[in-house]
Amino acid sequence: MFLEKTRCYDSRVKRGACALILLICSHLALAQGLVREPVEEVVAVVDRTPLLASDIDLAELLVLVERPFAADDAGYRSALLDARIQLEVQFRDLESSGVLYRLDLDVTGVRRSILDRVGGLESIGADLAAAGLAEVDIDELALRICAVGAFAEQRLRPRVSVSMQEIETAYRKLAVELESQGESAPPLASIREQLHRLVAERKLNDEIERWVERATEEREVTRFVR
Repeated sequence: MFLEKTRCYDSRVKRGACALILLICSHLALAQGLVREPVEEVVAVVDRTPLLASDIDLAELLVLVERPFAADDAGYRSALLDARIQLEVQFRDLESSGVLYRLDLDVTGVRRSILDRVGGLESIGADLAAAGLAEVDIDELALRICAVGAFAEQRLRPRVSVSMQEIETAYRKLAVELESQGESAPPLASIREQLHRLVAERKLNDEIERWVERATEEREVTRFVR
């Protein structure tokens, strides 16, 4: 009787030991799997804000910038990273200065416009999920694009003024260019409004470039990939 009980006990101990070994092995395998699982790459840092590879995936899906002519995939990713860094610099500048909270923002409208440009959420849904992204990531990007655009229109554009002299200078340059092509320039009066808009846009772009240059100088930007 004692021998039978001992054998039963030994059998339970062996089964328990085997179960414990299997449990330990499974935990070790899981731990190894966690160690081997790739961590998402940080491609740049703006101050303390990291930009991840998935941020560039999103920028590509939503065509943050048009693909340069004849650019290969690496070149396009580099251009997207440059644009995403600039956008983050601009957004962080607006945030830290407090201007962000005094702008009239239409994030919903900008989000709709972004998605319409790529055929809607349905057309990129599978690629979005494959990159580990969600709709909230689109919302965050739309907020940044909206804020930067609103600042340009509501704060920088009012600073732009165009004089008649500047319009006449633009007209003379246009006339010279057309004459070099064997064409005659139309009367100034017929294209004055177009020239006014052209000069105004150029001056607005100059304002934006000065803003970006100043904001970049005030921030620590580290880029890890090219």
